[in-house]
Amino acid sequence: MASESEEQSIELPDEGSTGTRSLFDNLSLQRQESIEGWLFVAPKLAIGLFVLGFPLVFGIYLSFTSSSLLNLPGEFVGLENYRWLINYGVWWTAVRNVLLIGAVKIPTNIIFSFTAALLLREKLRGSTLYRIAFIIPVAGPPVIWGIIWRLMLFPNEGGIVNSMLLALGVIGEYIPFLSSQSLAIPSVIMSVIWSFGLSMLIYMAALSGLPSSVMESAAMDGANKYQRIRYIIWPLMKPTTLFLVVIQLVMVTRLGFATVFVMTQGGPLNASMVPSYLVYELAFTYNEFGRASTVAIGMFLVTAILALVLYKPLQGNTEYYQ
Repeated sequence: MASESEEQSIELPDEGSTGTRSLFDNLSLQRQESIEGWLFVAPKLAIGLFVLGFPLVFGIYLSFTSSSLLNLPGEFVGLENYRWLINYGVWWTAVRNVLLIGAVKIPTNIIFSFTAALLLREKLRGSTLYRIAFIIPVAGPPVIWGIIWRLMLFPNEGGIVNSMLLALGVIGEYIPFLSSQSLAIPSVIMSVIWSFGLSMLIYMAALSGLPSSVMESAAMDGANKYQRIRYIIWPLMKPTTLFLVVIQLVMVTRLGFATVFVMTQGGPLNASMVPSYLVYELAFTYNEFGRASTVAIGMFLVTAILALVLYKPLQGNTEYYQ
């Protein structure tokens, strides 16, 4: 009797959960792992889409309106802001400046970081100190470095560079690095080309993953160090280089608050204007949120086009042979 009551008290499994479990078990192991992975990342993905996607969509909408701080979201004006942008001379000056900065900063960043990574890979004496020295320019807040460079290039007795050049007899009067229309952008470029420490670390991580068999085979075939770098290491770095170029391109287009805002504020006469500072000026100086959003969307499109143009020549198509 006791056994019969125990058998009667046993609960049958729920048909719905059994059906779901059996359906999940019937999937391949790869599909199960894929579903589990998506379930793990779904919460963070949803938060990321909300944090990044909502401002992007709202910014696109604002670019079609005459929004201001007191009139948000403002009246819908269609493509009027984009017609204004095409005919706005300061916008084209800002685009030209950011392209000029990128044309200098991106190649120098790649060359300096790759060279430094190769040298530190050789485990030179004091390599740890060298790594720290290269990381310092990117470790601190960009505003601090902008202030330091402003103090160095200030066009009077407070400027360190002018004082040194005068003391050495190289110049006879102060050079207006930051107040000259022809020298403002070169001064900004001079201040941003030294921050390659992060790219160097990424190259070092990529170099550590190179297949040792390929390098040993090249050495046995008589390839010297330069030939190994030119024909083996550099081609294998194409995917890493593409990643760094895109990252640097995004960083250049965001340039403004850290350097231009502190050093020149877009002057003199908009000679050093860049899109990010133009967005700030339109939104918070002239209270034109709609046009500021249009400038932001315009620079987003320019960045996307440049990234697509650079993707093909830098796309890595090499294979690792173990």
